Amino acid sequence: MNLSALKADAGLDSWHFHCDNPTFLGWSVVAFYGLAALSCAVAAMKSGAPGIWWILALALTFLGVNKQLNLQTLLIVVLRHVSYVGGWWGHRRAVQLVFSVVFGLGIGVLLVWLASSNREFFETHRRVFWGVIVLGVFVGLRAATINHADEFLRVNLRDEDWAWVLEISGSVLIGSGALQQAGNRSLK
Repeated sequence: MNLSALKADAGLDSWHFHCDNPTFLGWSVVAFYGLAALSCAVAAMKSGAPGIWWILALALTFLGVNKQLNLQTLLIVVLRHVSYVGGWWGHRRAVQLVFSVVFGLGIGVLLVWLASSNREFFETHRRVFWGVIVLGVFVGLRAATINHADEFLRVNLRDEDWAWVLEISGSVLIGSGALQQAGNRSLK
C-alpha cells in the first residue's frame, strides 16, 4: 500500500476545525448540555457544597463543546498517525479494543470514586446521580463505537441510534436536579 492510500485509509487528514453536528438534533443536544451546565453553575453559587456542582458544570460544558468540535476525532487522527509512524498500524484493532476496555473501566472507576467521595451529595440528589451515570454510560459506549470495539464484539452500537437519547436524558436529569437545588436554597 502506498503512503497516500495508507493516509486515506488511516484518516490522517480527516479532522479539521468545524461544526460537526450542525443539525437541529445536534444543536438541541448542545443546548441541553449548556442549560444543564448553567443550572449546575447556579446551584454552585447558591449551594453549601459548590465543588461538585462546578465539576458537573465544567464536564457538561466540555461535552457540549465536544459535541460540535468532535475533539475525540482529533485524538484518533493523532493516534492513527502515531500507529502508522510507529509501525503498528496492522495491530490497530487489537489496540483499539484494549483502549476501549481500559477506557470503559476508567469511566467506571471514576464514577465509583465520584459517587463514594460525594456520597452525601448523591444521596440527596438522586436525579443528578442517575444523570451522571447515564452520561458515563454514553461516554463509555461512544468510545467503544469510535474504536470499533462494538464490531469486534459483534454488537451494533452505532451512534445515531442511541447517543442523543442518553445525552439529552443525562443532561435533563442533572440540570433538573441542579435547578431543584437552586430553588430550594432560594426559598430558605
